[in-house]
Amino acid sequence: MAGCRRSVSPGQHAMLDAMGSSDAHRWQAGMGAVAASLVAGAMVSERATWTSDGVRSLALAEGLLRGDPLPIDVALPHAAAVAVGLASGQRPLLADVAVSEFIDVVGAWLTHARLPEVADERLDAAIAEVARGADFAAAIEHADDEAQAVLNATMVGLVGGLGCVPARSVSSMTALDGRLGRRYIARLVDRLLGIEREPTYDPKNRRGPREVLPGLWLSNIYGVRAFVSNHPDGLVLSLCDPEGRLDKHEQQITFHLDDTARSDANPSLDVVLNEVLGEIAAARVEGQPVLVHCRHGASRTGLVLRLLLVDELGLAADEALIEAQCLWPHTSEWNKAWARVTERRSINRPAADSA
Repeated sequence: MAGCRRSVSPGQHAMLDAMGSSDAHRWQAGMGAVAASLVAGAMVSERATWTSDGVRSLALAEGLLRGDPLPIDVALPHAAAVAVGLASGQRPLLADVAVSEFIDVVGAWLTHARLPEVADERLDAAIAEVARGADFAAAIEHADDEAQAVLNATMVGLVGGLGCVPARSVSSMTALDGRLGRRYIARLVDRLLGIEREPTYDPKNRRGPREVLPGLWLSNIYGVRAFVSNHPDGLVLSLCDPEGRLDKHEQQITFHLDDTARSDANPSLDVVLNEVLGEIAAARVEGQPVLVHCRHGASRTGLVLRLLLVDELGLAADEALIEAQCLWPHTSEWNKAWARVTERRSINRPAADSA
């Protein structure tokens, strides 16, 4: 592996320069890489649980947090969690050269450094997938084998964040023993990156659930259990961590949608929103009740309602906001990023319809 097959392209540096090194960016990149590696391994193996390689990658990360040395037999496609943990730390002395290069690439993206040149052909191919804009599904499809598929998807997750990994898969897939899930991965990434979460502001009262459109209910986090009690077969789409309220409810998907105007906090915002809207549409077609909620039931929940009104009624962005506030008075308009998303969707909707 002496030498380098090609230099990092200007386009890749432009992608990197567009990002920041905030905790929001670091968490999205780390969470995206780890979740993508686990989900890709399971999907390629046609399993409903993480593979044994995926579970081992998490065990290695836990060992790293305990101060254990990194084994020399770590496989490149299964080193995502370790690489996230070593992003700002010392490189392992005995690791495979390709793994060391991978750790350097992950560290560069997380810390806003220039992407290094790489010699390993597998890693080079995975970086090329990102450079040409491949999404999660394409990254897997373009691979020649399972190991390359996992590596490709990991790189896409690193750049696109958690939002580019199918939320339904992230929410439903667990370890072989069924104990570890999405919440565990999120907390592990926090520990690997040394991120301390600020306390969240709890809602004062329950909001909803209320049916605002045929088959669609909205609420804040306190309204979730009431919906599940009344609709045990209903689908719950959580735009925040439901904090254990839905652990026994199978029809639930958690999406990460950070209620902030920072672009680096939601690097795959349109992908996430399209997935949310797609799940709503599919459930309503099947006659399945669906609840959308966030923590306060105001900003993120209101955004989804506004986008639905744009799509279904052809409303302009300002009209959708007024109608949303009539249907769901808790709809907030403080986040200007959400206004831009609604405006963009309103402008692009006619073109999408005609296509």
